[in-house]
Amino acid sequence: MKKFFSSAVASYREYKAAKKKSKAYRITRNVVLLGSAVFILLLSFPQLLFAHETSYNNFKIYSGEQINQNVTAVLEKVQARLDSSPLKNDEVKPRVFLINNFRLYSMLSLYLGANSFAKGYPLLPTDNVFMNKSDVAKDLVFRNAPTNNSRSLSGVIAHEVTHLLVRKRFGYWRNLTMPTWKKEGYAEYVAGGPTLSYEAGAKMWKENPKDGTGYQYFKYYMLVKYLLEQEKISVDDLFNRDFDMASLEQKVLATL
Repeated sequence: MKKFFSSAVASYREYKAAKKKSKAYRITRNVVLLGSAVFILLLSFPQLLFAHETSYNNFKIYSGEQINQNVTAVLEKVQARLDSSPLKNDEVKPRVFLINNFRLYSMLSLYLGANSFAKGYPLLPTDNVFMNKSDVAKDLVFRNAPTNNSRSLSGVIAHEVTHLLVRKRFGYWRNLTMPTWKKEGYAEYVAGGPTLSYEAGAKMWKENPKDGTGYQYFKYYMLVKYLLEQEKISVDDLFNRDFDMASLEQKVLATL
């Protein structure tokens, strides 16, 4: 009887512990799900956090601070870059959010792109673009990194909007599954070039052609530039055709 009683008590304690653990799990799961839903809503409708707004053509610009009047000149440069692309589509209406705070930008980019200049979310059915800390008057955007930490604001906006244009032309699924070098290389091409200078990028590529760490976007840009300007293929062909990457990289590297 004593053995039976001890076993029953032990079973009851295990049951209580399992129930408590199960309850804690359910609470944690619900908190995570709720937090994720709130975050997605925030990314989809972030204008609630920004007190200032202005418009230019299809663009809407949001900021927590007074927007510098030079924003029109910046957007004119962006528009000129986008007008040069055959993917231009006036149905795309970008909403650009000037974060102006490294920490807030890190939070909105889930810390995964904290050292980037800008970020969009292709999975979300929005045309939102989040910009890191910027200086509109000087047409500059910054990232929280020790080197190569500034670019032209107009170029980066053009880069991000080009991603929206690619998604619009080829659809959500194609945009998610097509090779990164095509999407990023073409976005850099429309932007007017990558962060690295030609000299720096070419040097890094030549010194370490088998590992693109640190110069990937320069390489992507040069591959796209070569195909469009030297081989004279169309932008649609760039995205629709398959390419022998090893051969293409060798050809472009030989031209540097």
